[in-house]
Amino acid sequence: HAPFIAELEKGGRGLKFCAILGEDEFLVQQGTAWQETTTWRISGERITKVENVAGFAWSRNRAHFVTLYKNGGLTVGTSFDADVAQLLPHPAATDFVPHGLTEEQRAQYTIVETAAVTDLAVSDDGQSVLITDEARGVLLLRNTGDGWERRLLYPSLELDLAEDLQNWFIEESDPYRPFLDMLHAALSPDGRFVALGTQDAGHHVLDVSDEPRRYAKLGHLSEYPHYAWFSDDSKVVAFNSCHFYNGATFASELLAIEGIETEPYEQHQKQTLLNPYLRVYAAGFLPASMTSECETGAVLLAGSGFASCVTPGGDLLWELGFGSSAGGVDICPKTGRVLLASFSGMLHLFDPARTQEIPIHDGYKVPEELRRWVFWDRLRRPLIW
Repeated sequence: HAPFIAELEKGGRGLKFCAILGEDEFLVQQGTAWQETTTWRISGERITKVENVAGFAWSRNRAHFVTLYKNGGLTVGTSFDADVAQLLPHPAATDFVPHGLTEEQRAQYTIVETAAVTDLAVSDDGQSVLITDEARGVLLLRNTGDGWERRLLYPSLELDLAEDLQNWFIEESDPYRPFLDMLHAALSPDGRFVALGTQDAGHHVLDVSDEPRRYAKLGHLSEYPHYAWFSDDSKVVAFNSCHFYNGATFASELLAIEGIETEPYEQHQKQTLLNPYLRVYAAGFLPASMTSECETGAVLLAGSGFASCVTPGGDLLWELGFGSSAGGVDICPKTGRVLLASFSGMLHLFDPARTQEIPIHDGYKVPEELRRWVFWDRLRRPLIW
C-alpha cells in the first residue's frame, strides 16, 4: 500500500462486512455503522451496487446467511440469493431497554431510535441471530418454534448495569445512557454461548441455551476489552483487549471455565495466550484443509495493520502486513480462500495454501494475494488490482 499513502491520508469510507459467495463471487460493504453505507457485489470483473443492504454474515458451517436491511428487517436463508428465506421481526428501539428496570429508571433511560449495527452472527442451525448495535446493545433473536423471541443481553442488570444505574441517579440529573464504547459480541456456532464486553465491562461469557446466565467472567490481559470470537466447534472462546493499537488475545476452553472469574492483567491457567501484540478487529478459523502445518486448524487474527495465523496453542504459522485496520474477514473452506476487508478501502483475497513469491507484503510466510479491489469514493468506480 506504500505508493498510495498520500491517497489513504485523504480519508474515506472503510470496508466492514465481507463475504465469499462463490468461486469468483463476493460481497462487501463500504462505510461504517456511523456513515452512509454502500454494499457492492463482485462477480468476476463486474462490480455492482446492491441496494438497501446494511449488513450480512455466513454461519460458520456456511449453511445459513443472515442479511440486515436498511429498514431494519432481517432475513435468514441458505445463501445471499436464496429464493426462500425466513423473515425475522424488525428489532424495535424498545427491545434495547433492559428488563427489570424500575419505573423511575425506565423513565430516565434513553431510548435510541437509530441503529448502529457493527456485527451480525447466525448459528449453524439458522435458529439464532445475534445483533451487535454499538449505539444500543447486544440483542439475541431465537426461533422458539412459535416465532422469533428477542432478548437483550447487554446492557443488563445482571452484568453490572444495576450498580452503574445506582451511581448515575446519585450523581447525575440528565437521562441515563449506557456506556457502550468498544461494544463487541460473538455467538458460538452451536448457538449456546455468547461472548461480549465493552471497554469498561470486562470479558463475559453467557450461556443462552435457556434463560441467559453468566457462565464466566475472564480478566483482560491488555487495557481495554475489544473483541470476542468462538472456534468453529463451539469448544473454545477467545478474547482480545487493547491499548492504543496494540493488544493481547487469549483463548479458553468453555468446559474448563464454567463459573470462574479471573482477574485482569493476570494470565490464568485457563487462558492460553494466542497473540501478545495485536489489537484484533476481526477473526476466523482456518480448518485443517487450509493449514497444512497444523492438523487441528488455526486461528486468523486480523488486527491493526497485520493479520496473524496461529495454532490453537499460539504458535505463529504466517503473518502479513496489509497496511490498515481490518474491517471484516471471511474464510471459505470450499474455495480455500480468505477475504479480508480493511478500513483503507482495500479488499484482499488470499490463498493460504500458497506463499507469496513476490514480496508485496511485510510478514512471515505471507500467503499469496490473488486479487485486490480498491473502493474509494473519489474514484469513478472501484479498481481491480
